[in-house]
Amino acid sequence: MADISARSNSDGEENPLERQRELMALLSQETRHSIIQALLGHPAVLASADEINHFISSKSKKTVQEQLEVLVEAGILAIYEYPPNKDRRGLPWKFYGFTKYGADILGDFNYLKGVPMARAVHQKTRKPEKIERHETAPRPPLPEPVRMTFRLDEEAK
Repeated sequence: MADISARSNSDGEENPLERQRELMALLSQETRHSIIQALLGHPAVLASADEINHFISSKSKKTVQEQLEVLVEAGILAIYEYPPNKDRRGLPWKFYGFTKYGADILGDFNYLKGVPMARAVHQKTRKPEKIERHETAPRPPLPEPVRMTFRLDEEAK
């Protein structure tokens, strides 16, 4: 994967167009794009690997895992752990969610406009019992700036 840090021009200044091109390539790769859409549709914007795999059933679990790692390495996603679930059988304790940087990038590239549609698709999709159990499992809170980006507190009211 190419380094997505901003490139410099001959004067040592950042080249925002090159950075934008690299970010577009990162976000538009098919599996990564599907991962982002699955997370945008999730009611908590925080999903287990099994939940993400359910929504991207056209790809192998290995492919999805590799692309999750790329998004984590790029700083778009983070792994959020919820240790109390570790000892509870059938519940996930690791979740993938956006970082503040990732949420900002999604805003810059207008992905947030698609949140209502992604959530409608998520809500209407049939889920097996395991995925429903994962979806309703306790999970860690997202950082405040990320919660605010997705207006998670407003929806709970």
